[in-house]
Amino acid sequence: ARAAVCYPPDGLHMLILGATGVGKTMLAREIWRYAAEERKKEMPFVTLNCAEYADNPQLLLSQLFGHEKGAFTGAMERKTGLIDQADGGILFLDEIHRLGATGQEILFSVMDHGEFRRLGGIQMHKVRLLLLCATTEDPDSALLSTFKRRIPVVIQLPLLRERPIRERFSLVSLF
Repeated sequence: ARAAVCYPPDGLHMLILGATGVGKTMLAREIWRYAAEERKKEMPFVTLNCAEYADNPQLLLSQLFGHEKGAFTGAMERKTGLIDQADGGILFLDEIHRLGATGQEILFSVMDHGEFRRLGGIQMHKVRLLLLCATTEDPDSALLSTFKRRIPVVIQLPLLRERPIRERFSLVSLF
């Protein structure tokens, strides 16, 4: 993770795998802290649990990318998305397997070229961010192969019972 954060210019996107409760979110926060320390600047850390919007994929896309006025029923004004908010920092997408194929494909332009389009918009917007994704699911069955290819660093977190006793004790002390 440290090497991936330091990779020029903005780091390498990462996928964090592991069962519920193994510390995927905690690791993402530590990666952000390390990145801010290494770059010697404040940087945003924006999180979204994709499971919160799994039943409404359009709302999930609106949360991520924002939308233009009139993009859909109820879109009364232009809204910036979480990608805008994460510009210059890290966007952490938890439960990424709940982001459907369309959402994963729309993220391609962010990952490949650092640009995106708000829902209902025609103008491309530039953004520089590091994408951290986490899932409890098997990435081979839950994510598009074209999405996985764009994430060069995969970190598998072991179950707590598989970690050395010293590490478990440190975690108990921490919490």
